[in-house]
Amino acid sequence: MKIDMGMIGSSAAACSPVAAAAEAQGFDGVWASESVTDAFLQAQAALLATREVTVGTAIAVAFARNPMSTAYLAWDLAAMSQGRFVLGLGSQIQPHIERRFSMPWSAPVARMRDFLQAVDAIFAAWRNGSRLDYRGPHYQHTLMTPVFTPNHHEHRIPTMIAAVGAKMTELGGELCDGLLLHGMTTTTYLDGVTLPALEKGLAAAGRSRADVELYAPVFMVMGDTEEEIAESTRKTREQIAFYASTPAYRAVLDSVGYGELQGALQKMSREGRWAEMGDLVDDTLLGQIALVGTPEDMPRLCRERYTGRLDRVSSYFGWPSGDPDRLRGILADFAEQPASSRP
Repeated sequence: MKIDMGMIGSSAAACSPVAAAAEAQGFDGVWASESVTDAFLQAQAALLATREVTVGTAIAVAFARNPMSTAYLAWDLAAMSQGRFVLGLGSQIQPHIERRFSMPWSAPVARMRDFLQAVDAIFAAWRNGSRLDYRGPHYQHTLMTPVFTPNHHEHRIPTMIAAVGAKMTELGGELCDGLLLHGMTTTTYLDGVTLPALEKGLAAAGRSRADVELYAPVFMVMGDTEEEIAESTRKTREQIAFYASTPAYRAVLDSVGYGELQGALQKMSREGRWAEMGDLVDDTLLGQIALVGTPEDMPRLCRERYTGRLDRVSSYFGWPSGDPDRLRGILADFAEQPASSRP
């Protein structure tokens, strides 16, 4: 199982030292998120500061852009990093696309399919010199002259999409190199919804599970003392409650018998009772979503819960600061096979 560093910074300037440190400590990859700055700028900063780790966007908001602008960015980042860049895209939700980005919204799975196929067509034109003639329901790209064609390279650009629901997951299995799953999930949901939908998409494209990578930032409640565990638990309860207040995660709650909680939390959020919401996440629900233990416990707990389900993980809230040698040892343990599977 690979272990990544997620959410490497809130600004491009902050990403370089974090990414360099992550590589030195032994992380397999780093992910640039998109909240208060551009994910591609963060990814560029991370790539310039590293030599070996993969660097991906988790996520760049697809529908805030168009396929051509996205393709130019990904193509250049792949070239400058000798193929270490991973293009991770997400749909976001309708209010943000329409009201924050002032861009059109439509059925997200169909639009994402069109977006992905358009990007692939653009890459093919640049790589093969073929005529660009993509005509989809939302995006049309039919003009590419030599002066606007970027320098040729053969670096493959893996594409991953964020998915919670079955239909977007199925699309990822059909068209993408991987899925960016959410930490707000359960093994019941993974086994009952995510993995069957993935297999359906893979079958439609004649592919196998080995053709895709599944990544998720995992809620890891960590500490060496009761006080540290209590503080990490409080923070995790509040974050789970925040996500659980959103209708998109009702099915995840349903998977472990907590579906009715979604409406209660949504009502509290509308009333501005954010500080109280975490109290509704009891120990049972916390244990279904989060891993609890010392930092040294996390590699074993991740393997026990996610082997066969996830291929790479990160810690949602990061790792305790302190002894760098201790962290290196913990990260190295993620690569260890459990004894029962060793030859």
